[in-house]
Amino acid sequence: MSRKPVQRSGPSLLTVFLLACALTAPSWSADEPASRYCPVCGAQNRAENRFCMKDGTPLPAIDPERRVQGFVRSPGTFSTEEIQQVMRRVSESVVRIRVRTKTTFKYPMTYWKDEEAEYYHRAMLGKIETSDSDSRFAGSGFVISPDGRIVTNAHVASPDGMQADLTVETQDGRSFPARLLGVDVPSDLALLKIDTNALPPLAWGDSGAIRVGQEAWVIGNPLDIGISIARGTMSGIAGTRVGMNQVEAFVHSDAHFTHGNSGGPLVDVQGQVIGVSDIVFSSEKGQGYSIPSRMARLVVDRLAKDGRYERGFIGVQVRSVDSDAIKKFALSRTDGSVVDYVLPDSPAGRAGLKPGDVLYGVNGHQVASTYLLQEAVSSVGAGAAVRLAVDRQGKALELQVTTTGRPSAPRVDPLEDMQNYLRLHFEEDVKRKQVIIRDPYRSRRAPGLYDGYRVKSVLPAQDWPEEPITLSYYKTHAKPIPIDSLDDLRSALKRAYRGGKMAATFEIDNPSAPVASVVFDELWPIIL
Repeated sequence: MSRKPVQRSGPSLLTVFLLACALTAPSWSADEPASRYCPVCGAQNRAENRFCMKDGTPLPAIDPERRVQGFVRSPGTFSTEEIQQVMRRVSESVVRIRVRTKTTFKYPMTYWKDEEAEYYHRAMLGKIETSDSDSRFAGSGFVISPDGRIVTNAHVASPDGMQADLTVETQDGRSFPARLLGVDVPSDLALLKIDTNALPPLAWGDSGAIRVGQEAWVIGNPLDIGISIARGTMSGIAGTRVGMNQVEAFVHSDAHFTHGNSGGPLVDVQGQVIGVSDIVFSSEKGQGYSIPSRMARLVVDRLAKDGRYERGFIGVQVRSVDSDAIKKFALSRTDGSVVDYVLPDSPAGRAGLKPGDVLYGVNGHQVASTYLLQEAVSSVGAGAAVRLAVDRQGKALELQVTTTGRPSAPRVDPLEDMQNYLRLHFEEDVKRKQVIIRDPYRSRRAPGLYDGYRVKSVLPAQDWPEEPITLSYYKTHAKPIPIDSLDDLRSALKRAYRGGKMAATFEIDNPSAPVASVVFDELWPIIL
């Protein structure tokens, strides 16, 4: 904060100075050398200076007795020079992580190649691709302890679950082999260890104290070109979900980062970690999402202690109460998390939970967000009794559920997953025993799957070959699943998950494109 010099007597000027610059130092003691901060530009000066070295403003006298313990300095009082010093110090704790995979990985893919068959000018070809067993990647991480523990993303430390050799490189050119201490795929976090105590650790900040408009800095290794720093503004702090991870509550900033920044820190003006860079949408500017520090600390502490985060699970899919849920289930409650689906033979099903129930509390405590509800169930692990506060058509209930261990990839309804991504839906004609594609919004996310055509059969990704799925292959070599109902389609799509993606080839009654393949990254609903 800047102020014009005010001609006043000593005590009043000192009071204005303290309020404007918010001198802090919660750890300050009388034995430490004091600094003088300019009341105009905020620049830090030596204790013996009488005038600001930057703009010559008279500096007020230092009165240690007037310092308030725990009084936090306002971010607006940091000068450019001070911010540069902080970021330079932080960058010493940020590392490049080189990844060399040791195993192969199979995943479905689609592509255009019209010349392979006369039918494919309006649809995609699909096939299985195999990764190189010696693929090489690079990401980012940051040191959190004097003994060389490093936080990064799970998709950096173990891409697609593959085993990998990890090497950590520091900003000054040193290189260390790294050991993987633990991975938590649901939150996309991992903890590494290198054998050195020469790297300064970063301190955790509080993501719960972030405010919209607050400045933040992303530090990492974008595009494997070396450590760089990007400044931005916090624009989303309310636990954003994009569906890329099983457990999400992202904070969003417009600090520009890209591939290679993954695993690096998002820091505040004091250099404290308020987030871990995770997801960026390369087609959009200002779309960087970071794992909040509150979530990261919880997960990292579990990884440091046990090498894994053993999460509890009850088997329901929920979402925040919104206008669609209120209309669908005729809800009277406008807060909480509504149950969309209940897994058959799950702890939640055995306890009596039903679609349309609204969950608003756990073990006597009200829960405001879906993430906190999910974490409340996760944190107790398997075999724990959880009391859920439930609103069922306006009637308050309390149901007790005993958790089991969370599956590595819990899924509820593959048909719903497919429809959510394609932004279309499949309609059953019971009399004719047909399933029809409906695309009222003209989503066009799956070339070849157009409104009004019938789905005749499906070849899910787990049955895909390593050669292109042309019409000739489909008719002579494939073993597709006939589709006469939505239950047939739902059953077939249970085999559509492969290599972190969901994929299927549809045979439809469209003479211009009899078969069409779709592939997309798995999108995770909120599953407790």
